[in-house]
Amino acid sequence: MQIVEPLNLKKIVFIFFSTLSLGIRAQYSVYDKDYFRFPIKPGQRNYLSGNMGELRTNHFHGGLDIKTDQRTGLPVYASADGYISRIGVQHKGYGNTLYITHPNGLTTVYGHLEWFGGEIGEYVKAFLYKEQCNETDLLIEKGKLDVVKGQIIAYSGNTGSSGGPHLHWEIRDENERLLNPLFFNFPEIIDSQQPIINKIALKTFDRESRVEGEFGRMEYIPVKEINNYVLRFPIHAWGWIGLELVTYDKMNDVGNLYGISLLELYFDKKKIFTHDIQRIGFEDNPYINAHIDYEMAHKYKTFFQRCYVSDGNELKTYKREKETGKLFINDTLLHDVSVKIVDSYRNTTTLNFKIKGTRNQVIKTLAKTKNTPTKVISYLKHSEFENTLKIECLGNQENTASLFFKGKRFVIDPAYIKNNEQVYLWDLRMGLPDSVFAGKQKHYFTFEEIIPSNLAINYSSPQLDIAFPKKSVFDTVYLDINYRDQIFTIQRPTIPLFSPVSVTLKPDFEVLNKAKSAAYNLDYKKRGKYIGGLWVGNNIKFNTKIFGDFAIRKDTIAPRITYFKTIGKTIYFKISDNLSGVNHWYGYLNGQFILMHYETKYGIIFTDLLDDKLPIKGTMLVGAIDNMGNLTQSWFKF
Repeated sequence: MQIVEPLNLKKIVFIFFSTLSLGIRAQYSVYDKDYFRFPIKPGQRNYLSGNMGELRTNHFHGGLDIKTDQRTGLPVYASADGYISRIGVQHKGYGNTLYITHPNGLTTVYGHLEWFGGEIGEYVKAFLYKEQCNETDLLIEKGKLDVVKGQIIAYSGNTGSSGGPHLHWEIRDENERLLNPLFFNFPEIIDSQQPIINKIALKTFDRESRVEGEFGRMEYIPVKEINNYVLRFPIHAWGWIGLELVTYDKMNDVGNLYGISLLELYFDKKKIFTHDIQRIGFEDNPYINAHIDYEMAHKYKTFFQRCYVSDGNELKTYKREKETGKLFINDTLLHDVSVKIVDSYRNTTTLNFKIKGTRNQVIKTLAKTKNTPTKVISYLKHSEFENTLKIECLGNQENTASLFFKGKRFVIDPAYIKNNEQVYLWDLRMGLPDSVFAGKQKHYFTFEEIIPSNLAINYSSPQLDIAFPKKSVFDTVYLDINYRDQIFTIQRPTIPLFSPVSVTLKPDFEVLNKAKSAAYNLDYKKRGKYIGGLWVGNNIKFNTKIFGDFAIRKDTIAPRITYFKTIGKTIYFKISDNLSGVNHWYGYLNGQFILMHYETKYGIIFTDLLDDKLPIKGTMLVGAIDNMGNLTQSWFKF
């Protein structure tokens, strides 16, 4: 990071005492406070809908989402002198986007724009008409489109994958890492609110670990006392334990929830974990699925942040020197646990509670009852935690359970008993069982193979093949495969992948129209999300970055286009597709190319004339092609 303004003595003294007294990073004071201008309504009070480091699906949010009064069309100003270095026109992602490179080596990014201002907009439109394309990602050479600080460069919008009108604004360093814009001190944003902590959870790591006498995961709701949070009772635990929490930041006069800037965990007054969001590289984004409890996020849309370094997580925001965050309890003493949460404005919240070391219970055999009830309530179920298979059984008078491995039987005793429920724990690294028998009940597993993170593994079965590149999984995966009713189940969708794996489905039915058939993931939409794939004989090969249910679907229905409305010189059309999704669209007016933008969130395409002084009159051809090559062409007269 380049320091634009030299530090004077007054600033050095400020840094020293701020760091000493608050115990937080000195980088708050080395960002040039006057270099950048706020890009929306500069000099006026403003608000954010999202901030730097906020937890999002599969990525950390970079930069700021600046509110635009719930409307589009607000002037967007260049934050500093520089030149337009890149322009994006896309129907996904950042939508219409500008990149300005500045003399200090930093780049500002302006996303979800309605359109570009003045000379910039004319340049982009001329390029799109020349190339006869509706979208572009255009690199601009220095000196072509220079801008000055405070110049109107665009107008705010809601394009791309935006969930509502706002400006997405980033500051990137020379290595394309995202910096926190709030460190540059914009008076337009006011924040004197402390972060909040909604929930915490303690999680066991191995067969000997317990929380409140149990193996697994326990949640607690802390209580706010004055300005900080506490648990008013000690948590009883033993062995290796991990802490997770749900925490957000708040800002003045708005109801939004934001991401935090700094998280520190202390155990018996010693710091053992640091998550410090000074900057985020795009290469860090995949690690968000190891930083959060991915299963909780997938099932309940709740982001529990881990206060420990999970296996396979190489996130650069962690301070790694001897700081793993994992708690080890092997005595019967009371231990102090403290968490410090800091936001971008140094507002700080702490959580304090105690852990009481409590040894694991001595196993006692359930007493057999002579008189069996008329109706016996019983069950046999299982779940996985890290490397451990947890089997819970109610109604087992025999006490032990039998695991079967390809015909061989292995008898295990319960790890503990709670409320007449026997809990058995099995280390999956010792082998993958086919089934378990307990309490006169039998349950079958569908484990296939152990997939370690540090090796490239090729799995093959009559139903499918999977090629796992090295480090495609964060941690060891105990591959669970099932095939039923033409649905291929690959592992649980609650387990994240770091990078894509190659899958080949081998259907036991003949696919008659392969040109219109593709692979779909069934975990997102009722009919499936299009993935695609390459057919080799009767098998289809594709890449996926998620586990879950997959199926082969046929799409022979072309997209549908209907006239919607005309506003001024702009004609709007409704566009939709039944399954695979729109891949390409186009328009011609009297045989001449006409630029058309696509707003996927509304299912609308609309015209954008090169010369808006000319009337739209004549015959217009509008076409669309979906991902399976189904074509629609419709003619309209104006």
